[in-house]
Amino acid sequence: MVVSTAGIFDAYVPPEGDARMSPLSKEGLKQKTERMRKNVASQLSVRKIREYDADFKIKDFPEKAKDIFIEAHLCLNNSNHKQLHTLVTEHCFPDMVWDLRYKTVRWSFVESLEPAQVVQVRCSSMVSQGSLFGQVTVRMHSRQTLAIYDRFGRLMYGQEDVPKDVLEYVVFERHLTDPYGGWRMHAKIVPLWAPPKQPILKTVMIPGPQPQPGENQEEAPGEAPSPQLA
Repeated sequence: MVVSTAGIFDAYVPPEGDARMSPLSKEGLKQKTERMRKNVASQLSVRKIREYDADFKIKDFPEKAKDIFIEAHLCLNNSNHKQLHTLVTEHCFPDMVWDLRYKTVRWSFVESLEPAQVVQVRCSSMVSQGSLFGQVTVRMHSRQTLAIYDRFGRLMYGQEDVPKDVLEYVVFERHLTDPYGGWRMHAKIVPLWAPPKQPILKTVMIPGPQPQPGENQEEAPGEAPSPQLA
């Protein structure tokens, strides 16, 4: 049984300069017009979703999506993968935990800079017409903190005490034909114009000096040279 899709169908394309343009500017008005054009497809998808989820409402969904988003990221702080599976899809899970083994994550949600907003709704069938999925893209502009430490407790990425403004387009998915299904975080859309992320520093263990053949060993029996960390 397919419980999630393998990606995003008809991915939303964020307008360049979003969060910096005024809604009254030429670019802002153009963005608003484009959203209205795409709203037709979104409205048709909303009607389809309501056939399976009668409580689905565009005005209420952003708050629900924000709660899922926050709870999912907090699961990374204590490596609660069991809970994380209930909040993100099978497609999203590997992206959330990739390269975090033996690392410590400290993430926090500080505040919303703008109210979360639904920017696109889509429905699509998988495998057969009897298996229907809904995807909702939510624009989130918030302030967050993130720090990642290696197994030795050394900082690899970010800073715990320095909040950063983050603009994200997060896709949430639900298997509509599953009566027990719920909305889960599915993917993040990264615009082509987005600045590159700060790379994660790699740390390695450098072994201590190795004795040369025939060199006298001064350490007590059973003791090995102490490794050096770098």
